[in-house]
Amino acid sequence: MTEPVHVAVIYTDAGGGHRASAFALKACLEGSGRYRVSLINPYISLIPHLDLFSRFGSRTGENIYNEVILRQGRTGLTCWLFYAALRLNYVFCEPPAISILSRHFEDIRPDIVLSVMPLGNRVMLEALKRYRAGITEGPLPEGAVMITDWAELAKGVWFPNRADYHAICGTQDALRNAEKLPKLAGKIHAMGGLLIRPEFTDPAQRSSREALNLDPSRPVVTVLYGAQGSMRMIELATAMRDIPHTAQVVFLCGRNEALADQLRAMDLPFPVQVLGFTDRVAQYLSASDLFIGKPGPGSTSEAMALGVSMLLDKSLALPQEAAVLRHVTKTGAGLAFSTSSDFSESFKAAMSAIERGQARQPVAANTSPADILEIMDRIAASRVPAACSLQPAGELPHARHVSRA
Repeated sequence: MTEPVHVAVIYTDAGGGHRASAFALKACLEGSGRYRVSLINPYISLIPHLDLFSRFGSRTGENIYNEVILRQGRTGLTCWLFYAALRLNYVFCEPPAISILSRHFEDIRPDIVLSVMPLGNRVMLEALKRYRAGITEGPLPEGAVMITDWAELAKGVWFPNRADYHAICGTQDALRNAEKLPKLAGKIHAMGGLLIRPEFTDPAQRSSREALNLDPSRPVVTVLYGAQGSMRMIELATAMRDIPHTAQVVFLCGRNEALADQLRAMDLPFPVQVLGFTDRVAQYLSASDLFIGKPGPGSTSEAMALGVSMLLDKSLALPQEAAVLRHVTKTGAGLAFSTSSDFSESFKAAMSAIERGQARQPVAANTSPADILEIMDRIAASRVPAACSLQPAGELPHARHVSRA
């Protein structure tokens, strides 16, 4: 019996999107029976001592991002300064990080190393290069980067200009970014949408409103601001309280327990469900008529795959989420708001459309769960035996460019 291909997925818990993508990969790949997936957050398991934020302060880099940038909504200058500091952290700690990661690859012996996080991919690829150099028999491992943003924020944030890895893109914007790098020619792969978990594309895995304790006769509005939640949801709940409507509202607060407690304590005139972190996002979103939240590339892709209309909060958009807003507003998949007044007007318009039966959007077919399997099969097949590898690492035969409309 053939052994499953071992894929090491490198991710971070800074925000929920990278973690969600890592677990979506695990679900898709292991569900096929052809792959075994190891999830690695190097910030926690391998290099926490190289985090200069925690070395010189009281919080880790991941904590600062989650608690200050996301929960407190400091998505402007503070966010840019954090990104600059994070980039410097990589520069100063790159040599020991490469050594530690390469030794870990020697221990777990992956066939493919795939990153779903930005900024650190040069470190990952250098570590993989060092690990490959010590292999004398069997197929050499391959490297890959799957961008989880809609587009690359700046050159090199996701895709280093080098030839020793595969670039996996879920949007046309990201595909264009990768195609600007000449060394990646022939190793760029396109999916039909950003990777989302299979339950968002499989109608058989959805639940009825009754099964979710929702009234089937009322419209459903789901409010979600990522895995960390946002106190902005209190402001939106207050605005909805002052607008006559017939909807029932589900507030998904993620890991923000203080937010959930405050929402539960509010005296709201409409039916409400307040939940903390849940693995039933697909069920609630598929039962919804309207999604309200930040323009995260993952949650936006999920709503589009389900045909759910969107109201996206551009006031809390991260720098890398501007591309999401442009796409949603340009295609008419949703509206964007910034102030409470903007939200109230947009919410009234959305509820009016729902009551007229005009709120549903065309489903944006997302084929990423099937596409990623095809792409990983090709990457696995492109591995060459160590004894036969005379060319520099990364210049492998049989790599194919996958393009989709």
